[in-house]
Amino acid sequence: MTAPRLTVMLSARGGTGRSILAANLALALLRRSRQPVWLWDADELTGGFQADAFDIQGAHPHWGDSLRHGNPLREAVVRHASGLDLLPAPPIGWGGVLEPAILASQVREVAVSHLVVDLSGVGLAEHQLAWLDLASAVVLVVTPDIPSLTATRHLLEHLRTQHAVLDRLMLVVNRAGLVQDITPRDVAQELGLDLAQAVPFDPAVVTALNRGVPLLAAPAPPSSPFGKAVLALAQDVQAPAPRDWALLARKMAARPAVRGGSEAAAEASTALVPVETAWHEGHAELRQRLHRMLVEELKRMDIGLDRLSDPQHRQEIRRQVQRTVADLIEDMPDAAAMGREERGVLARDVTDEAVGYGPLERFLADPAISEIMVNGPGRIFVEREGRLQQVHDRFTDETQLRVVIDRIVAPLGRRVDESSPMCDARLPDGSRVNVIIPPLALRGATMTIRKFPLRRLTMDHLVQYGSLTPDMAGFLRQCVRARLNVFISGGTGSGKTTLLNVLSSFIPDEERIVTIEDAAELQLIQSHVVPLEARPANLEGVGAVPIRDLVRNSLRMRPDRIVVGEVRGGEALDMLQAMNTGHDGSLATGHANSPRDAMARIETMVLMAGMDLPVRAIREQIASALQVVVQVSRLADGSRKITRITEVTGLEGETLTLQDLYSYEQTGVDARGKVQGAFKASGLRPQFAEVFERAGVGS
Repeated sequence: MTAPRLTVMLSARGGTGRSILAANLALALLRRSRQPVWLWDADELTGGFQADAFDIQGAHPHWGDSLRHGNPLREAVVRHASGLDLLPAPPIGWGGVLEPAILASQVREVAVSHLVVDLSGVGLAEHQLAWLDLASAVVLVVTPDIPSLTATRHLLEHLRTQHAVLDRLMLVVNRAGLVQDITPRDVAQELGLDLAQAVPFDPAVVTALNRGVPLLAAPAPPSSPFGKAVLALAQDVQAPAPRDWALLARKMAARPAVRGGSEAAAEASTALVPVETAWHEGHAELRQRLHRMLVEELKRMDIGLDRLSDPQHRQEIRRQVQRTVADLIEDMPDAAAMGREERGVLARDVTDEAVGYGPLERFLADPAISEIMVNGPGRIFVEREGRLQQVHDRFTDETQLRVVIDRIVAPLGRRVDESSPMCDARLPDGSRVNVIIPPLALRGATMTIRKFPLRRLTMDHLVQYGSLTPDMAGFLRQCVRARLNVFISGGTGSGKTTLLNVLSSFIPDEERIVTIEDAAELQLIQSHVVPLEARPANLEGVGAVPIRDLVRNSLRMRPDRIVVGEVRGGEALDMLQAMNTGHDGSLATGHANSPRDAMARIETMVLMAGMDLPVRAIREQIASALQVVVQVSRLADGSRKITRITEVTGLEGETLTLQDLYSYEQTGVDARGKVQGAFKASGLRPQFAEVFERAGVGS
């Protein structure tokens, strides 16, 4: 199968006619090649343009749903009467983001000669920038006016810091001749680019658009200057050779979050949305005014904002608010000076502030981001592919940040105020949230969000990511099936909960499982699961239910397995006693830097239970209760690996004895900063091998 030649239509602001050019260019390519051509509407910001341009009525599929559900892209294609295949854009707020590696692999399989992508340049996110890597030609559409030139200069500066795309840029000046004081040659000279085509203004283009039939969809070849210019552009974009798709797919799968070797380039690359940010800063007063108008309108509408915490109602309420915001923008005098993309940015921002999580919404929707850190209203950091980077988005002030915090914690019956300045919570999708506010946080309210993955990871995924070997994966599967007690040890963000989720999937479906957590994160797939969650004290300082009470209570619930999300204190004693009294096959996690440290930590936590036990008695409890310690680590390059699988072999004197069954040894770091190393099996036969044999899982 031959991968398609890909042309991206790009503009730095709305109102340039980029989408109309994209539609007519796709038709011109279809006319020239007589082979299948797809037009992919990738303008997620405004819900797309092409469905209206081609007069596609009623409900229709879109590529977002196909990719989200793992279906072939062909299922989202809409065939136009002209023979052109269209991939309509998702609606505004569909809440999905396309991962670059998935994008490369999906587009590579498209069986067409040419793919035209209609892409907005306002607020380019990482997955949208990936289109530029894949393109054999990038058509940069500019109109001969000062706002378009200014925005395009900003966009080019951003691309120069992050992408080697300038060699594939084709400058097209649209609506040439509409004004006399700025010529296409002036535009090219101002931007420092060669002029590919000057497309003249033609009123017939607008007339055709209003009829739902783009100009070049007519059966006869166009004789207008516009049509001839677009046909010439079609010839230009067919000239570059297609990209090396296999190489691009490998690059994207391993691409670091910060590209470029110099310190300056690394710093510049944290600017994920410089064009949109500049627009935001210039229109702060406009956003605030629109927000006030929206608040007054919502008071009259009574659409049930109190149901926002319910995921079933959240999307419907958001759509109603979006429609209201769009109507309010149309009535504002300022709207006439804004392009379509700018209106979309304004509508999205105000909607996010009114019924969402403000500037955090886009990062919560990005699957490439695993953690969001808010250090006061003015500084937001994200972790992308294991690397931290600061983004330009920010909260307007401390008040806006505190409103978002209250929106998160209130549905859970929790609070954050001066009397209770720390709080753990979770989002409706399960993402974990920690909040700490002044006076404890000196620079304003601080919030950390550990995102809940959109898809459940399996052991095959971890093997594919290089976190462990297939042999290690099979061994851990046997440990769970043979009902060994397993303790997962690791540092913050090392992947303990992810591994706990994966290991729990090997528990047979017929068993009764009780899970105990501070903030519910586990995603067990079995049918008989009883999730328990600790509760903080109420306003009067009473009513707290700690994890230790839940562990003790779980023993009365006839569990086959007990899964403790994280052991932090005196509940360690109750956990060990449960493991020693017939609840084999239990799983738990805890913070420690090595299996040996994990044993010392458990010993210390048992002492926190307030029982005056001799050290030897505690160690005897640990030695008889735990069989396996799995150490997970986050390495310097952001990757997460299982660095030790260790057996607890017993007690010699007063010393707990351990032996490594598998280990990861780092050998160095390559030129890209990737950690190099190898997994090794010790070859030792575990003492619990007989347990494997009795359980019929092999050894």
